Amino acid sequence: MRKLNPLTLSLIAGAAGLGAFCGQAAASAVLPTTSVLIINEADKEGSIGIKNTDKEPVLLYTKIGRLDDEDLDAALIPTPAAVVVQPGETQIVRVLYRSNKALDREHLARVMFMGIPPKSDKPGRISMMLGQDLPVVIRPKGYKPVDNKWEYMKWRFKGDQLCVSNDTKYAVRFVNNVKLVPDNTDVAMPKPYALPGSDNCAALPAGYTPPAGTQVEFSAVSDYNYILDGRRASVEGVPGDTGAVPPAPASTSQGNARHAPSGESATLPASGTPAASAG
Repeated sequence: MRKLNPLTLSLIAGAAGLGAFCGQAAASAVLPTTSVLIINEADKEGSIGIKNTDKEPVLLYTKIGRLDDEDLDAALIPTPAAVVVQPGETQIVRVLYRSNKALDREHLARVMFMGIPPKSDKPGRISMMLGQDLPVVIRPKGYKPVDNKWEYMKWRFKGDQLCVSNDTKYAVRFVNNVKLVPDNTDVAMPKPYALPGSDNCAALPAGYTPPAGTQVEFSAVSDYNYILDGRRASVEGVPGDTGAVPPAPASTSQGNARHAPSGESATLPASGTPAASAG
């Protein structure tokens, strides 16, 4: 297993008004203590530690990012939004959740941490900002983690597309580069996640005809950013079909898990019953 590397951002400080120069580079880096931020509705907040790995103080700036297809009706407020962190120190950043509406399903967002270095008085230096872009998972009250929620996803051919739908209350994440087997045809899905109630499709190669018994092979991502390689699921229909979403297909697990460098109520309901994991 290896841990999912959060997306690393590198920005030339000149874009932030710090000036761009040719010559030696000076960088600032911030390191999170975990690769995902989880917010439980009942707690009304989530928190994460951010360490300054530089030899100089940095201004830690935190920003929340919303997904274009998310309908979360709530405020996500980072605190502190900006704070100076001394070399080697870890700053706890809280993200407050505020809403007048109760959640009935999981939601996703992003949180970005940027370490802004002090302005250098030395000529010929380039100041750089290195940051982290992490997923945020917002869970409703009464949520109980489900280890295999990607097995509820439904895969099907629709017209000249491969589609994946999610009829559950769970937000499912996966690596969006998938493969149709046994002929090893690569397909890039438009998003690396399936929100509750969503249906996302990607174009198939021109003239593609799947062999009998075609399955989709993909890598699932757990809430804690473990990547589970070799997940397989049946694909319903054939290219050219435009019918309705079929019942949930069987899903199996092959391959290994890797942790890579990214209440008391009843369990949140989901449609259908997933097949048992085989690996």
